[in-house]
Amino acid sequence: MFLNKINNKIICLGVFVIFLVLSLVFTKAPLDHLGSALPKGPDPLLVSWIWSWEMHQIPINPLAVFDTNIFAPFKNTLAFTEHMFGSLLLAWPLFLIFKNIILVFNIISLSSFAIGGLGMYLLAFYLTKNKAASFIAAFIYAFAPYKITHLEHINLSGMWLPYFFLYLHKIFKDFSWRHTLLLLFFTLMVFLNAMQYFLFLPVVIIFFILANIDFKSIKITKEFVLKLFIFCSIIIIVCLSVLWPYLQLKSQGFARSVDNIEGLSPDLYDYLVSPFFYKYFYPTYLSEWIVGPGVFVLLLLFFSIIVLHHSIQRDKTKAIYLLIGFVAVLFSLGYYIQFTRGEMGGLIGPWAFFYHFVPGFSGVRCVGRYSIFFLLSSAALISIGLRWLFVDYFKNKRKKILFVFFSIIILLFVEFSFVPPKEYVAVPPVPKIYNWIKNTSDINVYLELPLGVGYSENNLGGFYEYYSISHFKKMVNGYSGHSPRNYEGLIIQLCNFDIQKEDLSAIKNYGATHIIFHFDYYPPNFKSKIINRLSEEGLADLIYFVDNDYVYQLK
Repeated sequence: MFLNKINNKIICLGVFVIFLVLSLVFTKAPLDHLGSALPKGPDPLLVSWIWSWEMHQIPINPLAVFDTNIFAPFKNTLAFTEHMFGSLLLAWPLFLIFKNIILVFNIISLSSFAIGGLGMYLLAFYLTKNKAASFIAAFIYAFAPYKITHLEHINLSGMWLPYFFLYLHKIFKDFSWRHTLLLLFFTLMVFLNAMQYFLFLPVVIIFFILANIDFKSIKITKEFVLKLFIFCSIIIIVCLSVLWPYLQLKSQGFARSVDNIEGLSPDLYDYLVSPFFYKYFYPTYLSEWIVGPGVFVLLLLFFSIIVLHHSIQRDKTKAIYLLIGFVAVLFSLGYYIQFTRGEMGGLIGPWAFFYHFVPGFSGVRCVGRYSIFFLLSSAALISIGLRWLFVDYFKNKRKKILFVFFSIIILLFVEFSFVPPKEYVAVPPVPKIYNWIKNTSDINVYLELPLGVGYSENNLGGFYEYYSISHFKKMVNGYSGHSPRNYEGLIIQLCNFDIQKEDLSAIKNYGATHIIFHFDYYPPNFKSKIINRLSEEGLADLIYFVDNDYVYQLK
């Protein structure tokens, strides 16, 4: 027994290491630049800023952690996006070791493939007791197109979901303290890492309850009540503590429009698109439409359903995963169920009910992300189907099993390799101007120009926000999943900023005390125009400049 435990731990370590190495292969991550380059786009900068802000603020005043330095003078601005507390638990110790937030981001994003893959291996092995079938299921869950596409979205990695499913299975077999506490831990990790996924967990729990509990034979003991009370109490306390700022935002009228949700929602045919054909179906490579697991995964799923269909009615575990996968697909399609995006309207899906009547769902913008529950369910069913093939059909004949095992892995590897990897780009060093800002008064509120557009290619707001890690002074600028309407209005008003008095009045009335001009982003003749106009009319005082960045104090 003791030797078996050691052997299982060695196998788990091997699975983790293999998947960690494969994460470098599939993502094309630059191993020699992990401390200086991030996946292209604003979100890695956003996550790096979130972690840095939380590590800065929690030791000072944890109750004010949601009142960040961006989007001044607004409060509760962390609630404009995911809080990332779950991944912070991994990021903080790593940052204390490496003192490099870029390296920390890359370590966690790459490790998420291995963490999630190992979890899927453990779940599949619990269901099948077959290592080969479990490894294939883990490979599918770790490196499916959805996972590679969302490399930069650590909260979408789903790395804790398989562990939640594993201990949900175990707790219905043995409602012990150990299983209760581990299920509690992984439930909280899912919540703290991705609130959007957490919203789907009640659906999963309901299916498990209906399939596993015999209400006539259940025994209500003091210990049972105590475990249930502790579990529910901690979940409620933690969730309400974290959700309260988001509920305040919701009370201010924040909700995603149906049109906004539908514009980013996949359709049924997206589940059938293989990475082999992404360049034809997704010329703009909109990641939110990429939900299909690949043609070979679908073939394995179809095979598994065929060979298992006789036992699905008898084996409730198979029925659970079939139902969860089906409901997840319906959720992921959004307000309307459509076969192609060419359709107008469509059959109203279950998401419409949750959108209107269940708190939290109206704030979810990208519902296609619920496809991860289809991916997990498919991997679980495939492991059960392959277990039948390897054990019941092949009768554990090693040569046949090895041939089929490696053939499947190679086919999956080839197809997943066609998913375009994210481009890594070097992060510019922090400009000198921010070192000066660090030593200025905390009452100052800075507006950095040009504003640009929050989701533009150069994403100036994202860089301003990221650079604020070096000072954490209040700033009007910001980049997040949502932004205040007043800020969006200010962007429009200052889009063609030319030093009119009404522009400066609007900036001052908004709450800014200082303007920082980054003249490298302006045409060459604009700098002299700005400096001369402000100097001649006495609209603001130049108080500092370095390189091509000038700081003016508003009068």
